[in-house]
Amino acid sequence: MNFKDKKILFLGDSITALNTTERGWVRYFNEIIMPESFVNLAVSGARLSNSAEPVEFDGDPVFRGENTDYRQNVVLNQIEKLSRGKNADNKHFNRNPDYDGFDIIIIAAGTNDWFCKEKFDIEAIESQFTENGEVIPLEKVNCFTFAGAMRFIYEKLRGFYPDSKIFFCSPIQAAEAKRPYDSILYKRNLMRAVCDRLSDAVFIDTFNCGICGIYEKNEENGRDLIDGLHPNADGAKKIGLFNARAIKRYFD
Repeated sequence: MNFKDKKILFLGDSITALNTTERGWVRYFNEIIMPESFVNLAVSGARLSNSAEPVEFDGDPVFRGENTDYRQNVVLNQIEKLSRGKNADNKHFNRNPDYDGFDIIIIAAGTNDWFCKEKFDIEAIESQFTENGEVIPLEKVNCFTFAGAMRFIYEKLRGFYPDSKIFFCSPIQAAEAKRPYDSILYKRNLMRAVCDRLSDAVFIDTFNCGICGIYEKNEENGRDLIDGLHPNADGAKKIGLFNARAIKRYFD
């Protein structure tokens, strides 16, 4: 498939926010996919699920430092930013033509979600979709869970861009001192299961892009990560190549 007439939206955390720098996987992804245009709204420190009450999205997701409140820096605030530029029903609507007409949407987040392991079984995931045989309204899902947040993200994006294809990328492996292997594996498996439940959301298993935590060092440059968490140029190339191949394989 030729992507030269396609427009791509990227959402996520710092690994995606590195964008088209030497250490940004989006750079190497775009070199392969060669889209007509793209927008990257990823923010350093962003979490996939909501993290603190009260939740008051301001449409201005920014990194506020390592030790500050995360309630604004979540993917759903990136969605709110989109809404304010795209959705005429938003009371803060101010049209941004950059937000029109995405063909492909890629969400790469979850690395920063330091929640206690939410119950991981079909019943727990289904609790964010149905209750007593009825579909739970979107505004009542629990976005403090992966299942609830992912459903909310997916359905909002599907409403804004009904003809787009939506992809969720699992977190990459990291140095053990940064992100324990079992916690990343758990989130990856949970994300896959939620994509299966959504059916139309496509899971990209970036966990298996070739970056392996045992070769990485805490706060030092390892094989593919510059500090045990964020990619160096080699790591960015692995992520970009892996995700690009996944996209191409889906559309071929």
